[in-house]
Amino acid sequence: RSQFADAFVQRSAQMAAMMARSLESSRGSLRSRGYGMPCLAAALLGSLVVLLQCLSHSEQGNAFLPSQAQTLASSSRRAALVSGLVASAVSAAPQASEAALTAKEKATIALFQKTSPSVVSVSGSQGKKSTVMGTGFVWDKNHAVTTLNMVRGVDVPKITVLDRNPDGTERRRVLNAAIVGADPGTDVAVLWVDGDMTPLRRGSAEDLFVGQDVYSLGNPLGLEHSFSKGVVSGKSRTVSGSSGRPIGGVIQTDASINPGNNGGPLLDSSGLVVGVNAVAVSENGASSGVGLAIPIEAVERSVTSVLLEGQMRWPSLGVFLAADVVSAELGLDGVLVKKVAPGGPAEAAGIQPMRNGRFDVITSVDEKSVANVGEFFLALDGKRPGEEVLLTVQRAKFDSDSDNVDNLQFKVRLGSRVL
Repeated sequence: RSQFADAFVQRSAQMAAMMARSLESSRGSLRSRGYGMPCLAAALLGSLVVLLQCLSHSEQGNAFLPSQAQTLASSSRRAALVSGLVASAVSAAPQASEAALTAKEKATIALFQKTSPSVVSVSGSQGKKSTVMGTGFVWDKNHAVTTLNMVRGVDVPKITVLDRNPDGTERRRVLNAAIVGADPGTDVAVLWVDGDMTPLRRGSAEDLFVGQDVYSLGNPLGLEHSFSKGVVSGKSRTVSGSSGRPIGGVIQTDASINPGNNGGPLLDSSGLVVGVNAVAVSENGASSGVGLAIPIEAVERSVTSVLLEGQMRWPSLGVFLAADVVSAELGLDGVLVKKVAPGGPAEAAGIQPMRNGRFDVITSVDEKSVANVGEFFLALDGKRPGEEVLLTVQRAKFDSDSDNVDNLQFKVRLGSRVL
């Protein structure tokens, strides 16, 4: 038995030296193939397991012949090889997965990682109703922007920010917020947030092309930081804001917009905000491949006004217009002025209300034809209080039948109105 033990010790030393040489020669090969330390560690672990089996076999008093040691040496090498292959498969899997990504996919992943910390969840209770959740995005260090319907009636809004600590670990912050103001004309609301945040950069909706890639970020159906890709399906769409006034220049996209996703940003491939997700066009409110986003230019005007004055002041002529159906029944090519606000810009310029069956009809604003009330307000879109506009007006002649009109032009300095 002592003879066998001596043989085992001698053979084990030879095995250890052989394995050391084998592992040393394998290390360079494994590394050259992209296999890291997990593979080498597993190979060493396989060798140690077999050696422990040898020691256990010896301690149990069993005879251990040199031929058996040779067999176990082969087993050790096989175990090391199998362990190494398993570890290499595990360690190589992420590298293989990353290698399979296209350059465009890597750019999209980087875009999400860069912009998602600036997209926030908006929540709060509406009286006794349950907590509502929507999406917003960081405008500047202490302000976030969302849609008006997300915060309408909310008592104490909360903002949830998902970003990262300096060491790279993810952190969740729930911050107190307050409503600074809102603009029903564009359905935009501005929140002050009690905490520092990282803003998104803003681009231009006017520079978009139909077919261009865009990305929607938000919390649809309460699923935080959902990221979807689409294209610009159309430009210059028109929707009605909460005030009933039309919003022009709206972006149409097939990027998914679902309940809870509105208020989030629509991004271009550079990560610039080009619009604010507003609504999905469908019968049940869910995404149907037709989503609409308010252009960032309109949003910027609203947010700037709200931050400076607490509200949005829209340009106003001081006129009350008849419904389109009235103009259509009378066969008019324009919008009929029903009333004029006393002392307002229109009255000061000479525009007249309906009187004794005679009336003024506005046919163009700054030489841009207006055939209905919607087109009239769109012609004023982008104008600011204090700017001067040129109105073309048809006015029936006083001393002849109503088929004869004078085409008049009036310069009007715009006033302001809070919706």
